Amino acid sequence: MPNKLTITDNILLIFLTVVFTVFCASESFSREVTDEIGRKVNIQQSPRRIISLAPGITETLYALNLDDNIAGVTTFCDWPAAARKKPRIGGFTNPSIEKIVSLKPDLIIATADGNRKDTVRQLERIGLPVYVTNPPDTAGILKSILHIGEITRREKDAGKLVGKLQKRLNNITAQINHKSKPHVFFQIGLEPVITAGSGTLINEVIERAGGVNVAGLDTARYPRYSAEGIMGASPDIILFAPMAGDKEFAAGKGFWQKFRGIPAVDNNRIYPINTDLISRASPRIVDAIEIMALIFHPEIKIGK
Repeated sequence: MPNKLTITDNILLIFLTVVFTVFCASESFSREVTDEIGRKVNIQQSPRRIISLAPGITETLYALNLDDNIAGVTTFCDWPAAARKKPRIGGFTNPSIEKIVSLKPDLIIATADGNRKDTVRQLERIGLPVYVTNPPDTAGILKSILHIGEITRREKDAGKLVGKLQKRLNNITAQINHKSKPHVFFQIGLEPVITAGSGTLINEVIERAGGVNVAGLDTARYPRYSAEGIMGASPDIILFAPMAGDKEFAAGKGFWQKFRGIPAVDNNRIYPINTDLISRASPRIVDAIEIMALIFHPEIKIGK
């Protein structure tokens, strides 16, 4: 009997040791974080297989030197060029859950402004960790970079990157602080003509670059403008997002020639803006602000 008890005790001790070891290992290799929409997410200490559900997130991951850790991206993730060679998980709003699962990610990063809630819930139900970003403006983008750096153990890289980006933003602010602000119309699409109103990233970027968005007080995020509305707004500068394949920008510039009497048209101040720069929540948003600032105030100097 004593021998049996000893054997039983040993077996129990071994069992408890294994359980305790596994528990400690799981605790040491994962941690709970709160994402940008308030969800609690358990993430491995150092994620090695990351899937990006948005182009801006992919650009941020590359900027943080996480090239080798990116396991999958969307079909719209085309910058930097290396991103095009990564496995594709489908579109921005309709990624393939099956493809994502097959890539065995230990971290998925999504965005509240674009990715569907249903997609996040599906991945969450499967047991995959999904961190959701939600940057509302340029300052929010910088915070998201820091957050992504934190959850991927790239805090130093993120800190250095944000420091450089903030320095560039401060440089622009210092130079345009006391300058007059041109009235700007940002064109999205030709028929109908749609622009960016209040609460949009485009509106905030125009303001940061030293301009006044003529639709900045419009309550609609993306209002339509009639010919009369555009004439009444009388913009000094027109910016437009070129249509796909319009490498010479002929369609965009040609469209405005029938609006004679508008200062921007009469003075030939109509400029194309790279759609990806202005629409993606990535480090390149600062590039967009600098480009706009030089259009609005050609005399300023931009320092990288």
